[in-house]
Amino acid sequence: MTVSIIIPTYNRPALLQRAVVSALAACPQDGEVIVIDDRSDTAQTALCDVTDPRLRITTNTGDKGAAGARNHGIAQAKGEIVMFLDDDDVMVADYPGRVLAAAAQSGADWGFARLAEINGIDQPLSLARYDETPRISSGLVGDDVPILDRLPAFSQGFWIRRQVFTELGPIYVDQKLDEDTDYCFRLYGHRQKAWFETEPGCIYSRSYAVSGSDAPQLTRGSDKLIESQCHLRTFQRNQNYFKTHSAEQWALIRRCLRFAAYNGVKETPKILLRDLQPFRLRLRAWLFWQIKCAGKKRYQRRIAHNTLQA
Repeated sequence: MTVSIIIPTYNRPALLQRAVVSALAACPQDGEVIVIDDRSDTAQTALCDVTDPRLRITTNTGDKGAAGARNHGIAQAKGEIVMFLDDDDVMVADYPGRVLAAAAQSGADWGFARLAEINGIDQPLSLARYDETPRISSGLVGDDVPILDRLPAFSQGFWIRRQVFTELGPIYVDQKLDEDTDYCFRLYGHRQKAWFETEPGCIYSRSYAVSGSDAPQLTRGSDKLIESQCHLRTFQRNQNYFKTHSAEQWALIRRCLRFAAYNGVKETPKILLRDLQPFRLRLRAWLFWQIKCAGKKRYQRRIAHNTLQA
């Protein structure tokens, strides 16, 4: 069984070098590392000194953006297992080996690992902090685990059998954000078996400053209306995979409404509530929305009061 490590990139030459070095160090000798330049034309120059034959650099000729770049990368991949690595993250050296062993022994269709993160790109990797969630053991992920606890970001060491990806279809390119959650819901909806590793697969870089040549993190400062619209599409596309009034469907609804209430977005909850059936579920969702909006207002008043008292 062979592996392809996919690294989409856009205007992050210095960070890309670090990511590629870690990927090549982790990649088995019969594997490959594919860098997809999302039409920024910086990858070739940034990696001109890398002579490792396992490295391939290609330009995304499909839909622009992270989803389109990953789709393009998988279309170029030869490995039976495809792994994702962001261009500002670092792959743990033994992770591909662990993934290959898990895929062979468990029959899992896809998987992810616990998140580890550093603050800024200059912090030593040895100081990476482990996320305590999800509180599950290594192995196949059971249906009894709450759905929101088993929805990884693509940066959490996400991997998938290439055949499963081909059968399920590409990542939706209209999802500028939340494309990973949307895709994982689709995987669960099609009953694809997930594997979880308690040891991290990648080290995520959080809240770093960038040089003039490197692009900032996509999720930092993103438009909250756009993000809320992406959450709504995730709900609309995936709700029918789960039974009405099921814990999974209700989790999708709460996720949309909680984010919108916290960020003051009113447009998307109106659409969600308007189309929700049956009436009892719509009423329950409306009450949840009102409670979250009231909580947001109380929080704002408390902050304003504390500011005046300071």
